[in-house]
Amino acid sequence: MFVNGFKSASSPAALGTVSAAVGSQRTPRAKAVKITQRHHKIPRCVKRTIQAVYPPEHQGCKETDQPNILTDTDEPLQKRQRIESPENPSSQPIKDLSKSHWTTAYVEGELLGSGGFGCVFAGIRKEDGLPVAIKYVSKMIPYGKLQLTGYGWLPIEIALMALANATPCTKVLKILDWYEEPERYVTILERPEQCMDLEEFSSRRGGRLTELEARIVMFQLMEALQHCKSQGILHRDVKPENILIQTDTYLIKLFDFGCGDIIKHSYNEFAGTRQYAPPEWFIQGQYLADPATVWSVGVTLYRLVCGSLPFETVEETKIGYLFLPENLSQGKEL
Repeated sequence: MFVNGFKSASSPAALGTVSAAVGSQRTPRAKAVKITQRHHKIPRCVKRTIQAVYPPEHQGCKETDQPNILTDTDEPLQKRQRIESPENPSSQPIKDLSKSHWTTAYVEGELLGSGGFGCVFAGIRKEDGLPVAIKYVSKMIPYGKLQLTGYGWLPIEIALMALANATPCTKVLKILDWYEEPERYVTILERPEQCMDLEEFSSRRGGRLTELEARIVMFQLMEALQHCKSQGILHRDVKPENILIQTDTYLIKLFDFGCGDIIKHSYNEFAGTRQYAPPEWFIQGQYLADPATVWSVGVTLYRLVCGSLPFETVEETKIGYLFLPENLSQGKEL
């Protein structure tokens, strides 16, 4: 699928340990603004201030409302709801841009993929031939929105990627440009070559990675998540399908911030993929940012080295009993 411009993170010292899951203490760059009372739902630039808006109360699904079988679907359990703009969201609202504005700079190619939240095409930037990915997302789908100073209200994915890219990180996919049309949003993303998502990559290798390969990937994932936290971002949908890997170098990029949010004290609504949800969500209907991220990273690691998900039902997730195959190492150095 997509990526460009990686830097190596594979030194022996760097790969020897996996750092704590999102441990940066830098001050987030997003501030909450006035709460509104109406809702609605969203996709994926330069240093700008983003202000976050939340409904008065996010009411997550009750534990009794959850399906008992976790593997019944691969679709995200719930994307964030969109928040209607207050009366004066910005002094510079987003302009409607016709297709001709972006087609003068980019050429659309073949379809790369599609899903319930949009479709992605290969593309080329005309001025220098740079490979890009062009993502379309219909406005018919309700999206969560955040306010970007100077641009008004943006879909969460665009706003969070703008915030993530405010300070460069080679382990997070870059957004190069974005446009708003009357009926859809168009985002221009970097498109790495010789790259695919980690789920497809592991499937092509018999369904799993070696422990050394998984270690290389996880170290980089920690770097990406630490960067997100330093920018005040909670990804909320960490899984192999949302991680791109360059097949010849094993360098990765985290993408798809459509389930993300600004970091706050706690959450009582869930967005992401059910199989990666932490047990406290099913038990209490509430979770914290860092523990939920750590849990999803653990599920991802298990999936990569064992070839399957660790828990099949909600009850198994609540109990947390983990079966480890005999072929795994017993904590020795790799």
